[in-house]
Amino acid sequence: MDFDRRSFLKASSSAIVGGMALSGTAAAGHLSVSDPAITTTDLNIREQPSTSASVKATADQWTGGHIVDGPTSADGYTWWKVSFNQDSDNGRITGWVAEGDAWLDGPTDFSYPCWGFITQTSAEDGGAIDIGNDYGTPLVAARDGTAYTGYGDRCGYYVSIDHGGGWTSIYCHMQERYVSDGQTVSEGQQIGEMGSTGNSTGPHVHFAIRYNGANQDIPGFDGQDLIAGSGIPKSYL
Repeated sequence: MDFDRRSFLKASSSAIVGGMALSGTAAAGHLSVSDPAITTTDLNIREQPSTSASVKATADQWTGGHIVDGPTSADGYTWWKVSFNQDSDNGRITGWVAEGDAWLDGPTDFSYPCWGFITQTSAEDGGAIDIGNDYGTPLVAARDGTAYTGYGDRCGYYVSIDHGGGWTSIYCHMQERYVSDGQTVSEGQQIGEMGSTGNSTGPHVHFAIRYNGANQDIPGFDGQDLIAGSGIPKSYL
């Protein structure tokens, strides 16, 4: 598959954020395990939580990830183990990064709802994205809210989550739904399974974030490999 690699913004370098070591202390401590997060600068991903540990890769600025371990303190920094989405240079990768002065920030307003590859971008799909994977791939809530279910000729079986303040998220073409109308759900909670119901040619989720009924742009590039619960690099709320 030929990936349409988008250009990512580049930031200053250091041993943590790409070259010589910065002095620094832990940030405010607002992150926790399982949070969706993003990088706010190019950020080195290390084998272990230390400035002397080998660098596995450097995540691009605005790369989404999902925190899987931490925090731990070393060399004057707070470290988190993060599974990152594919970016312009790397495939999906997991390793330790320094929080620094919000170099790793979160939790984000919304998170991606499943593992899979973007098959249609927001620009191609009217503000929504399509993410493809196998039948039965777990779909999770992109943010806390109240779930509702339905069926449409185009959307097939779907779940809509009301996040309050005019914000909703939509998950179409589902094979199975694990929520009922009016049920309270939490970000990262499984709400169903990927399928191909409605107007669909194969297993995928049509995922939309809406404000007062209008689709809002969701970042991502063609073929991008995503992790369920990883941060969407955009401020919505």
